[in-house]
Amino acid sequence: MKAPVHTAITVRTSPLHGKLQTIKALIVNIRAALQHVKAIAEQLPRVDRWATLVRYICQRIAPSIAPSPPLNALPATG
Repeated sequence: MKAPVHTAITVRTSPLHGKLQTIKALIVNIRAALQHVKAIAEQLPRVDRWATLVRYICQRIAPSIAPSPPLNALPATG
């Protein structure tokens, strides 16, 4: 009869775990975008509905993205 084998269990949280509030805010924005498109969807051709949705989402997300910090130039060696 073999003895039971015990293994260690490692619990890891994903990087998204710390971003829960950000994800919730994005979901709220997406819901608002869908409601926006739904309100005007009957007035637009089918292709324009998706363009309107993507444009709305991009306008909502893009302002919240901070510009990348400038890259520092490496000193010259010689």
